[in-house]
Amino acid sequence: MEMLDKITAKIDKIVLLFAVLVLVVSFYLVYSLNLSYSKKEAVQSLDNALLLTKNILEEEQQHVMSLSLLLSQDKSFLESFYAQDRKAAFDTINEKMKTLQKIQGYTFEVQVHDKNLHTYLRNWDYTITDVPLASFREGLVLVKQRKKPMVSIEVGKRLNIKAISPILKEGAFQGSIEVIEGFGHLREKLAEQGYALFILLDKQYFLIATSLKHHPLIANRFVLVNDIYDKNSYQGLKNADLSNLGTYGYFTRDKFAFGYFDIKNYQDDRLGYCIIAVEKDVPLSIESYQGSDSVEYNSSGVIIR
Repeated sequence: MEMLDKITAKIDKIVLLFAVLVLVVSFYLVYSLNLSYSKKEAVQSLDNALLLTKNILEEEQQHVMSLSLLLSQDKSFLESFYAQDRKAAFDTINEKMKTLQKIQGYTFEVQVHDKNLHTYLRNWDYTITDVPLASFREGLVLVKQRKKPMVSIEVGKRLNIKAISPILKEGAFQGSIEVIEGFGHLREKLAEQGYALFILLDKQYFLIATSLKHHPLIANRFVLVNDIYDKNSYQGLKNADLSNLGTYGYFTRDKFAFGYFDIKNYQDDRLGYCIIAVEKDVPLSIESYQGSDSVEYNSSGVIIR
């Protein structure tokens, strides 16, 4: 009887150990599945965020393009422009801008060029005029040659979305009008969805983008274009390895996940990157990924990059 009790006790221990082992393995499997699901969910969230960002950016470009076309065909402005009355043209442009900004809630600037591609007027500074632009503004030259509007992201003193529409009279090129918008509206739209935005410009353009000379330099490679940005995710971005960014992809650093795609001008030159950040719900490491597909936006009769 004593022997039977010993055998029974050993069996009970074995069953208990087996039960504990099964429980541990079950917990591990559940944890692994949850972690794998969390990773997939995080990647899917970044993919959705990148798609949202591209769509909003396309809308921004289309909006700037529509403003440029609208102003280039405004009767009051054209009368002043053809009469070479800069003061009247300046006042008309600013009056139209105030109305549009009040209705639409957008902030933008306007520059008008003459047929020689010299500055005719800038809405923010009446004193600036007759500055030759053709040597470093190839987009203006292209619009004059093709007599068609175009919109792109371009480097000037800053990095902006710029839409240029020709001013035509009986088919002849008389000049052009340019609407300039930053990335503030895009940042606000993404913030509403819980995403932080960072626009990075390659430092090779630093000498051109003189207004960014006091902006932070990241990874000794990029200038941060944003005037306003999320300080917490910015620290994560500063600590990230940005040496091998592709055309698009994602990576993690600290408690943040980042998605990105490159920014190109109309000549397909890479200017920098649009990066979005979101705080991770759980501590996980998403494997860094770089893609190679390019992003293009096409619209009939309008060149868009």
